[in-house]
Amino acid sequence: MASDQGPGPPEEGCREAAPPSEAEQQVARDTEEVFLSYVYYRHQQEQEAEGAAAPTDPEMDALPLDPNSTLAQVGRQLSIIGDDINQRYNTEFQSLLQQLQPTADNAYELFLKIASSLFESGINWGRVAVLLGFGYRLALHVYQHGLSGFLGRVTRLVIDCMLHYCIVQWIVDKGGWKAALNLVNDPFWKVVMILALVLVGKYVVRRFFKSS
Repeated sequence: MASDQGPGPPEEGCREAAPPSEAEQQVARDTEEVFLSYVYYRHQQEQEAEGAAAPTDPEMDALPLDPNSTLAQVGRQLSIIGDDINQRYNTEFQSLLQQLQPTADNAYELFLKIASSLFESGINWGRVAVLLGFGYRLALHVYQHGLSGFLGRVTRLVIDCMLHYCIVQWIVDKGGWKAALNLVNDPFWKVVMILALVLVGKYVVRRFFKSS
């Protein structure tokens, strides 16, 4: 089981490899529901915890989700795990977004840069959760700065990054998105994932503050 959680380096030459297999294409399609479920539940968690002080996005509140869907449950579980890094590093990530000033024009380049930092030393579920969390923060930040309807574009960015950095291939090898449920339902691996999230969050924040 430890090998499932530990980082695995992206495949060499993945970006130049043959087109994604059918299984990888299915994981890429499933990523949309997982990400939107993550977004919905993360947004709800913040509304409940912060009340009127929490930032809002009506598009996130109105997402049509099937709570009984396995993929929706995966997104929900990852959002719960991701709550720890949000509590610890929310201020830093907000400052990072303010410094980088993401817009509709530069969002793709910015998102690839974040993904490159996350996955340059390997892939694991904790880092996948961080990527989803940054996608959520990016969509909310852009909405708060006057651009509505941006969530769909961020969803596409997440899927593109999953393909670009071979993450869909890694998820296929683990058994698909549903494999994440086995990890987050295990108390031991839940602690491991939270520690991984905190360490990765600290690394990304420090790296970008040093380079800005």
